Order: sequence, then structure tokens, then C-alpha cells
Amino acid sequence: MGQNLTPNVKILLLINLLIFGAVNLIHSIDVVALLGYHYPKSEYFQVFQPFTYMFVHRDFAHIFSNMFALFIFGPMLENVLGSKRFLILYLVTGLGGGALYGLVNFVEIHQMEASAAQFILSSTPENFLAFCQDHAEVYLQHNTTLYNFAESIFPADPNNPGLQKEAVEFARKITIDRMNIPMIGASGAIFGILFTFAYLFPNLRLMLLFPPIPIKAKYLVGAYILYETYELINQNPADNVAHLAHLGGALFAYLLMRHWKYQSYQN
Repeated sequence: MGQNLTPNVKILLLINLLIFGAVNLIHSIDVVALLGYHYPKSEYFQVFQPFTYMFVHRDFAHIFSNMFALFIFGPMLENVLGSKRFLILYLVTGLGGGALYGLVNFVEIHQMEASAAQFILSSTPENFLAFCQDHAEVYLQHNTTLYNFAESIFPADPNNPGLQKEAVEFARKITIDRMNIPMIGASGAIFGILFTFAYLFPNLRLMLLFPPIPIKAKYLVGAYILYETYELINQNPADNVAHLAHLGGALFAYLLMRHWKYQSYQN
């Protein structure tokens, strides 16, 4: 696996590596802000971002893990599916995973906007604390100044115009900051590739690096799906991984396999 690169795997690797280079070497343009997938009301949103986001990586660990999986599993899948269908699989799972993430992200940020607007209309300490607990839990946990402000300083003087203004400005800022956080990375498409590999070759034994033991593809990918589902349900406020995009990639890969009427080669 991965020894003889196929045409579309080569192209995808090259595009991802070139954009990674641009992100880290071209400082006159914020490539992540330009190509990352933003909330539609963000000042950085562009209509092409639901497509381009899947080719953008900021750090080495992120691109290495995604491109390593593409390098290992991509060639075998392209040989089995054919170059055209392999490319369709990659793009559809990337777009589908991004679409699911974008839909949920839209709902969450819309709720945050509504909550911020409600607080601004009634700038009480109780409403401010509720807003922070619902939408800025990470800040409350790690920012002592904000915690003290929300828990004691503002409640001690709730009619102070200066404190009210400070709270309103924070609510606006945190909402805008949330809008401007982009989703980036090929993980949705890569997860689609992993799922498809396990779908077609469920009993093929893969050798793990850590620990160095063999494991069937269906168990490895199944465990990964369970982990992503747990993390999605857990909703750790400090977790910035788009788990829904990963699961969306697997879902759209499954739908494609059903549509193309592929069956396992290892029943």
C-alpha cells in the first residue's frame, strides 16, 4: 500500500502540500482566512470555501496525518475504483463532511447570535453569566479575569454603565470571533477513504505503529468511528476538531458505495 502512487493520489498530495507551503511561507496573504470554511456571516466568508477548505492545513502534524493516510490507502482504492470514481469519492466525502459541519455550525452560531442579542437588550449579570456558560465556557474555565468579572465584579454592581458596556463588548467580540474561526483540513475526505477501504477490505490485516500489532481494517475504522462519535457527543468546549465532518465523510462514503453497488471483496 502506498508504494506506487496513482495519478489522482499524486495530484491530491501535490495540491495539499503546495497550499500547506503557501500557508506557512506566504505572509502577505492569510491563506487560511481566504480558503478556510467560514460561517456565512463572517467577514472572511467566500462562496468557494466549502470546497477549498479541504486542501488547507496549518501545522505539520495535521497535514502529515492526513497525507500519510492518503499515501497509504489512496493508491489501492484508486486502482480498485478507477481514477474517476476515486476522485469523486474524495471530493464528495470532503464536501459532504464539510456540509454537515457547516449546517450544525450555522445553527450553533445563529443561537449564539440570538443569545448575545438577548443579553444586549437586557444587560444583567444573570444574562451575562448565562451567555458565558452557554457559549464561552472555555473562557470562563481558563480566564481568571473573565470568571471574576462574571461571578463577582458585575453582580456586585449590576447597574454600573461601565460594567454593562464591558460585558456587552465581550459578548459581541466573542460572537464575532466564533464566526471567524474557519474549518480546515482534508480529514472528512480522508475519513471517507478510510471507511471505503474498510468497507471493501474489512478483513485485511493492518499493522499498527503503536502498538505494533496487526488489526483487521473493519475493527480499526470501527473503533475510530466510535471514538469520533463519543467526542461529538461529549462536546468538550476546548476541542476544536470537527468530528462531525469526519463522521460525515464516512456517511457519504457509505452512500457512494451503496449507490455504486460495491460489495466487500472479503466476505
